[in-house]
Amino acid sequence: MTETTASQQPVPVAPEVGPIAAWVVERRRRASYVMVAFFVAAATLIAMGEIDRLIAGVLTPEGRSSPLVSVIGPLALIGRDGWADWASSPAADSVGWWIIASVLFDAVFVASYVWLLSRVLRRIVVTAFRRAAGWVLFALILIEALEAVVLVAGAILLMLSLDPGDLGDLSRGILAADGVFAGVVAVLATLKCAAIVLFAILVLRDGAARGYLGRLVKRLAQAVWLHRLSAVLVLALFVFTCIPAADVLDQLPDLQRQWVPNDWGSDPNAAGEAVRHTLLALGAIAIAALAAVILGRARTRALATSVTAFDIPPLRKHARWWLAPVLVWAALWIVTGLTTGTWAPGASAIAFLVVPGLVILSYLLWWDAPWPIIQRPDRGARARWAWLTGDAIAVSIAGIAGLGLVRSFTAPVFTGALPDLASLTYFLSLGLLIMGLAMAVASPFLLRAPELRAPQPGAPEVSTSQRLVALLDPERRVDELSGAGALRRLHLILMVGFFVAGILVLAWVGFFPVDAASFVGAPGLTVLLLTSWGAVLGAFTVGVQEHPPAPIFRFMRLRADPVLTLAITVPLVWSVVAAGLGYDDARLHATRTGPDPVAETSTSAPDEVDESAFADRLDARLDDLATDGCEATAGGETFIPALIVVAEGGGIRAAYWTARAMEKLAEDTCLGESVLLSSGVSGGSVGLALTAVRGQAADTELRALADPDAVGTGAAALLVGDTVASATGLRFPSVLAEGIEWRDRAALIEEVWIDKVPALASPAELAASGRIGIPVLNSTDVRTKCKVLVSNDVATSVAADTGDGPDDTAGSVEAVPDCETASTAPAASLPVPAECFDGMEWATAAMLSARAPVITPAARVEDGVCGPEQMQLVDGGYAEGSGLGTAADLAPIIADRIAVHNAEADRGDPPMVPIVVYLKNSAGYDLREDLESVAAEPLVPIVGMAALSKAGTADVLLQRASSALGTVGDEGGAAEKAIEAVESEFPGLAVTVAPSTVPAVVPPFGWALSDLSVATLERAMERQVHPPEDWTVATLRDLLDTTDG
Repeated sequence: MTETTASQQPVPVAPEVGPIAAWVVERRRRASYVMVAFFVAAATLIAMGEIDRLIAGVLTPEGRSSPLVSVIGPLALIGRDGWADWASSPAADSVGWWIIASVLFDAVFVASYVWLLSRVLRRIVVTAFRRAAGWVLFALILIEALEAVVLVAGAILLMLSLDPGDLGDLSRGILAADGVFAGVVAVLATLKCAAIVLFAILVLRDGAARGYLGRLVKRLAQAVWLHRLSAVLVLALFVFTCIPAADVLDQLPDLQRQWVPNDWGSDPNAAGEAVRHTLLALGAIAIAALAAVILGRARTRALATSVTAFDIPPLRKHARWWLAPVLVWAALWIVTGLTTGTWAPGASAIAFLVVPGLVILSYLLWWDAPWPIIQRPDRGARARWAWLTGDAIAVSIAGIAGLGLVRSFTAPVFTGALPDLASLTYFLSLGLLIMGLAMAVASPFLLRAPELRAPQPGAPEVSTSQRLVALLDPERRVDELSGAGALRRLHLILMVGFFVAGILVLAWVGFFPVDAASFVGAPGLTVLLLTSWGAVLGAFTVGVQEHPPAPIFRFMRLRADPVLTLAITVPLVWSVVAAGLGYDDARLHATRTGPDPVAETSTSAPDEVDESAFADRLDARLDDLATDGCEATAGGETFIPALIVVAEGGGIRAAYWTARAMEKLAEDTCLGESVLLSSGVSGGSVGLALTAVRGQAADTELRALADPDAVGTGAAALLVGDTVASATGLRFPSVLAEGIEWRDRAALIEEVWIDKVPALASPAELAASGRIGIPVLNSTDVRTKCKVLVSNDVATSVAADTGDGPDDTAGSVEAVPDCETASTAPAASLPVPAECFDGMEWATAAMLSARAPVITPAARVEDGVCGPEQMQLVDGGYAEGSGLGTAADLAPIIADRIAVHNAEADRGDPPMVPIVVYLKNSAGYDLREDLESVAAEPLVPIVGMAALSKAGTADVLLQRASSALGTVGDEGGAAEKAIEAVESEFPGLAVTVAPSTVPAVVPPFGWALSDLSVATLERAMERQVHPPEDWTVATLRDLLDTTDG
């Protein structure tokens, strides 16, 4: 068989308006209305969800909290006490206003979903079903209207309930849980849910309506699959910006809140950075939407032009696109070798290069392989839906960005202008909320933009702009048989331009991740990088779609080259196989600082240690506390406090809360120097590290650490450096002031921390610290599923002898694979020698405890000084998130050493009493947990399984620690009297320092805090230091008041 040239084929002429274009144009208007309804419904739902989070933050004097959904949702009949709860709260008037706001949003939501349901109603063919569904829809509208009226009445009653006279009593009586009003609301809510279910049943009972919905879902699924690169961006934006949920999903909205800094007027730099990040983020959204349109139209062309049944013959030159990944890899290999001096790639390079290598080889050996594929009969329908859906996905990018602004700024706007926030901050938040609503509602109308039509091929004086317009027509052929030479050249230039532009953006961010994150901002940079990957993979896919697939794929009877499937599955499968076979690159995610892993061989044993080392360390620290002479008084008894600080995990929120609480302790010099031991997890460990090294500019350092640079840098490294390194075997070097070298995203975040707080680069004092006592930073080993305590002496004291001979490694990973430890060791902790952490900086030591998977990679600690086996360390929260587990495990030996100290103390000296200071950064500790009702007997085996999880809760662990620590004195002695006195003020010898439950902007679980989130934490800390008079629980103020300074 000989290669066929393009000149031997007939040249088809594209019509002025093709049949596919006519179908798409006809349906654009209708599709835009449907999208507007969806976006309006989504925007109002998001706003109502955020307002409901504020309502849920209203706490009753009895510690109860009720969201609005509990009284108007599917379970309204068992949530009727919400009205009484709100009426008993001092914030009842605020709840009333929030309910009215929710009713207004709900009215718009009802209008949008009723319009959508009416369109479905038209598809019902059976008269009886259609008539019944119509009456159900009418009843649903009526129920919604009645519910709105009743809710407004309830809101007014809530406002009146604060009246100190008879009017307030009457309002509270009407809103009682067993009253008629609460019952009416619950019945209306239940009827509403029942009507929705009944309407759905009637629709699905009708065969025509069911078939219409089935075909619609099928065509949309096929179209979304074709445009899956853009769909992934849309899905990621929606999940991380639009879902009103706490913790991790609050991070990206809080990054957007950094666009309204509280010091806007006083700090021009902050204002300029906020404006730049805002504009660049909006620009990134615009670029993403434009790229989605152009690449989406090009992807649709593969379906649209196939309707004309043309056939491109296979040629050897079709292999040229598959040279692109090889050339990019070679260029990166040269750059990496020249900049880092490391020329040997990782083993994953084989997996990366073997695919294009096999494809090119198949072209060389079997370019004319047969392709026994029959055209799909529904190719035309697929093309029509692909065109329309691709455009809809593109405009959805802007719409979802608007929904993200609604999610981010609803809470700041509806909490009102708070006194600790600048008035400009509030008005800017309001402006961005309005802009988000406008973007969400207006973006679907872009779908109705008039379709630009270029002149026919061969028309005189066709300009470049006209050719660009022609490329937006999926029915305009640009393949090698099209005869449109100039148009085809422009098409190839455009696709190569997309590919090269994407590569250049990725290379810039890869080489300069910190600078890129600081300049663009985390939200804009994330969108830009996802768009760049879409441009690279999308342009490559378009390039290979214009001819039959490669011979190797024709042999597999595939319809197209599986570019996206290979790009995702090959690196993933290789990473799993390589890790199982031991061929993965252990140095890829090695710790940034620490002992040299090649200084010891896998058979060398760490220095032998005495199992009593931890007890000796405790004795030394107790002597220091006694010598410092800090004395406290509680219940008329004087004692020496020995604080055991426990810092809960929670990202930068935990770090900020921990550091601020420790700062408050340090303001009282006596208590600030009375910390015996500190147990930290994740961000709590970072906060302890900050406390150990912080200087005078504490507040400035904390706020700098909470800026978006760490998140942006981590996102840049995740989407570029780490991804490229794991897929290609080439460690992408990053350019920093400290040098040009490979750094994974954990190391880069550490560098950002050090840039903000230079003292974090100092060696970690893991033996003892005057500010945090004996530090115990909790990490988790993925291999053994055990805790690893990043500390000195605590870790080495659990060394165990295997009993197999003199060459056994004390404290090695292999020695105790099931986490069994000596009697003095924390339960379920892996014995690791202290030498494992020699030479680590505070930033690295804290990061070992704060490596949340995906956000940061697991740290690979190679065999050698840490034992004969590797460790893979992740966030300590995966083993136990509060840090109380380690405190409870260590409590018996701590109590024993304090008891010995008290027994040996001189007569007349105050006894030493341990107090647990639990720094809990997440709200909710003040909520009352109601007992559940009796379970039905058949459900007892299922419901009873929950009892297992209760054993590891923070309350149980705190109780364990308290029980052990209460045994530090002889019966009838001074220590026992002091313990009784302390427990009278601090039950369980513990004080919990946590934010109270209040309506506020919720600080996220992540590595950046907006000024609005910082203000929330500062108000919470102020309530701990200056609590309301009616508080009955122990606070930080109570602890500070035990000393005179």
